[in-house]
Amino acid sequence: GMQIRWIIFVFCLYSPSCISVVPASSLFEPKISTPVFRTVKLKSSACIDSRLPKGPMENLQAQVEAQGAKIRAMKEAMKADPASHSKEALDTEIKELTGLKEKMEALALESLDPEVKKKYDLVRSVGEECVTDSELRNLVAKKPGFILYDGFEPSGRMHIAQGIFKAMNVNKCTRAGGSFIFWVADWFALMNDKMGGDLEKIKVVGKYLVEVWKATGMDMSRVKFVWSSDAIANEAAPYWTQALDIARRTTIARVKKCCQIMGRLENRLTAAQILYPLMQCTDIFFLKADICQLGVDQRKVNMLAREYCESAGIKNKPVILSHHMLYGLKKGQEKMSKSDPDSAIFMEDTPEDVLRKIHNAYCPSKAEDAAEPAAPDADEPDAGKESMHLVHDALKNPCLDYVKHIIFAVPDASFAAQGKAYSSFQAVEADFLAGSLKEEGLKAGLVEAVNRLLQPVRDHFQNDAEAKAILEQVMGWKRETLVA
Repeated sequence: GMQIRWIIFVFCLYSPSCISVVPASSLFEPKISTPVFRTVKLKSSACIDSRLPKGPMENLQAQVEAQGAKIRAMKEAMKADPASHSKEALDTEIKELTGLKEKMEALALESLDPEVKKKYDLVRSVGEECVTDSELRNLVAKKPGFILYDGFEPSGRMHIAQGIFKAMNVNKCTRAGGSFIFWVADWFALMNDKMGGDLEKIKVVGKYLVEVWKATGMDMSRVKFVWSSDAIANEAAPYWTQALDIARRTTIARVKKCCQIMGRLENRLTAAQILYPLMQCTDIFFLKADICQLGVDQRKVNMLAREYCESAGIKNKPVILSHHMLYGLKKGQEKMSKSDPDSAIFMEDTPEDVLRKIHNAYCPSKAEDAAEPAAPDADEPDAGKESMHLVHDALKNPCLDYVKHIIFAVPDASFAAQGKAYSSFQAVEADFLAGSLKEEGLKAGLVEAVNRLLQPVRDHFQNDAEAKAILEQVMGWKRETLVA
C-alpha cells in the first residue's frame, strides 16, 4: 500500500497535467521549511481518485450537465441533418432533463433553513417563472433586505391585474423581507407615445395609479415610488454611462426582439422605441435591483440584463421573477387590450360595468372549445403574444383565470358560487369542469367577489378629494379619445 501511494505521489509531482510551472531559481532556494508536496498546485483532476463518493446533489448536477450536453449535441446534429434525430426523441431527452432539474430543486429545498424556505416559498409564489430558482434561494438566504423592482408606464386607467394582482404580489415580497421599488416610467410613456405624448398628463396618470394602489391594501411601508424623469435628470452621468455601456454591447437585432415589452411590432418601431429596451435594461442596474418582478411580457428585456452581465463580467445577475399575464375577457384575447375597455375589469369600474363585462365574458368548459388567438388590433398592433404565457393552458378561460389570480391572490381568500363555499381554486376548477358548477353560477360568484375587492377603491376615489380630482382628469382625457 505504501509503495502504491509513493508511485501516485511521484506521478502527480512530475506529470505535466498536474504541476504548475515555477521559476528554475526557486528550486535552489535554501531553507525551505514547507514540504515540497504541499507546494504542488493541481491544474486538473486527472490525479484525483474519481471513485471517491459524491453527495446526492453532486450526482444530480453531473447528470444534469451530461443530459444538457446530450441535448445540445442532438440539436447541433439536427441543424446539420434534420433526419439525424426525431423531434419526439429530442422532446424525450428534454423531458428527462426537466425531471432531473426538478429532483435537484426538491433536494435543494429540503436542505434550506425552515425560515429561509418560508420566505423563499412566499416570493417564489409570485412568479410563473423564475430565472433562476437557485439564485433566488441564495439571495433570500444571504441578503434579507433584497430589492425588487417593477416599472410601469402611466398610460391610462389601471386594470384589475395591475391593481389587485400586483398589490397582493408586492405584499408577499415585502412580507418576506424585500423592499419594492416602483419605477414610474413617465419618460418611457413619452417615448411610447402614451397620452398623446403630453408629459404633464402622463405625470397626472402616474399619481392616479399610486392612489389606486393605496386603496387596494398594498403595504406601503416597504414600497418606494421613483419617477424616472426626476431620477434620470438628477443622476444623469451614472445613468447614461450605464445605458451607453449596455448599448455598445447589444446589437440592433437583439434590441428588436424586445419590442413586445412595448406592445409593438418590429416594423412599426420609432427611433425612440429602439432606445426603450436599452433604458429599461439600464433601470435595473441604476436602481440596484436584485429581482426584476414584472410580467411575462417583459421577460425578453429582463433576460437582456442577464446577458449584459455575462458580457460585462458582472457576477451577480438580477433574478427574473415573471408573473402571470391575465387573459382578456373576450374570446381569443391572450391578454387585455388597451383599445378595448370591455376586455378587462378596471379598478374604478361600477358594479354595473363589472356585471356586464363578466356576463359577456368567454367561459369555455372544454379544451376543444378554446379559441385561437385573435388577430392583432389594426390601430394598436401587439407583439410577442406567443410568449405571453409560459404555462400551457388548453382551456384559456378568462373567468377561471380571474378566480385563480385575482380572487385567490388575496390571503385566506374564499370563493362562493352556486351556494357552495370554496377554499381553493383547484376545487372551483374541478367542479366547473365536471359540470356541477355551471357557467352562470361561476360568473355570478365572480361578479360578487370582484365587486367586493373593488369597493374600497371606489370609496377612496369618492371620498378623497385629491384622488377624486385626479380621476376626473384622467377620465376626461379618456373621453377625449386618448388611449387608456
